[in-house]
Amino acid sequence: IILLNATTIVSLITKMPCKGKISRKSAIFNARPPLADGFYDESAFEKISLKLFRYLVQKNIGYKSEKPGYEGLVDEAQNFMIVQGATPKEQSEMVEKCLKTIAGPLVPIVYRTFMAPFFWAPFLTAFFTPPFFKFLVGPNEVHARTDNKPGGVYVERCRFLEETNCKGLCTNMCKLPTQNFFKDTLGLEMSMKPDFETYECRLSFGLAPLPLEQDPDVPKGCLMSCSSKKNGANEIKVCSKQ
Repeated sequence: IILLNATTIVSLITKMPCKGKISRKSAIFNARPPLADGFYDESAFEKISLKLFRYLVQKNIGYKSEKPGYEGLVDEAQNFMIVQGATPKEQSEMVEKCLKTIAGPLVPIVYRTFMAPFFWAPFLTAFFTPPFFKFLVGPNEVHARTDNKPGGVYVERCRFLEETNCKGLCTNMCKLPTQNFFKDTLGLEMSMKPDFETYECRLSFGLAPLPLEQDPDVPKGCLMSCSSKKNGANEIKVCSKQ
């Protein structure tokens, strides 16, 4: 019965159409429709998760924002990028270090042994991702990968991108370090494809990502209302793919 149910779930997910058409434009985009009230409401678990993640970020960048909650996390990310002038590589390495700390020494060993080498790894990873990912990106759900196979997660409107309006922060402190963490630490390829027009995002476990400079979905130049640019970011030094 368990195997039958699992097969049925995989079959349904495989037949799901891919949500969120990924834009291939290379330009500044228009404003998005307003969010519904309470769209990013946090549960007690998500508030605790955010607090712990902020602690790791603060420890690694040497700065603690006085702002509360998610606003403080954004302030800390921008401080590292703008005030401290961290390069794209330094930004990515900082987040990857936080992810490795969260995983600890045991999780990578178990995952590489019992998950990564097997066909079920993309689907099961996607299945368990949404509740542990929501505190960073907002509402998300299990869905098909970009190739319409099981093993994907769909983010309706990424909170980090929504709060920052910054392509550089998105790519340097989310997309690249997460992809690198899954490949280098857990042994599983993972492609993260944010849509810089709608702020949707697609995670595809088991799929290798394109190099950033070859990815047509990552536009050149800053997004409209980029908060980092407004705060004086040195685009050439701290941003990706100018």
